[in-house]
Amino acid sequence: MGAVENIKEVADLVKKFNDIELNRSILKLEEEVIDLTRDKRRADDKVEELERVLKFKSELKFKDPYYRLDGDPSPYCPACWDAKRLAVHVVTVTHPMLHHQKVCPSCKHVYEGGADQSLSYGWTPRRNRL
Repeated sequence: MGAVENIKEVADLVKKFNDIELNRSILKLEEEVIDLTRDKRRADDKVEELERVLKFKSELKFKDPYYRLDGDPSPYCPACWDAKRLAVHVVTVTHPMLHHQKVCPSCKHVYEGGADQSLSYGWTPRRNRL
């Protein structure tokens, strides 16, 4: 039996004796226990969230030029992760007459070239090749 149920049982006993002050004290105690229970639930939820964040952080690996998770085909933006600890997938964009680029939808950084090439920030046009 939990604390709230115990308090309700005591409150029912107090009602039999018609002690109004004692009944008010029991009701106040019941409200405090409910508040504490709610606060504990919030704390438990926060602990779960922080544990998920720590697990994610430990599994995220930097493989130049991106952050990656094993089994996730889409890389994460290193600028967002390093600066703000935001895990944002970069997306592939194809420009007509140019080439494929990876772009972060959050910070708008453009990553040129393939996964093993160094990154550059901002859009740079390709030079004409002869």
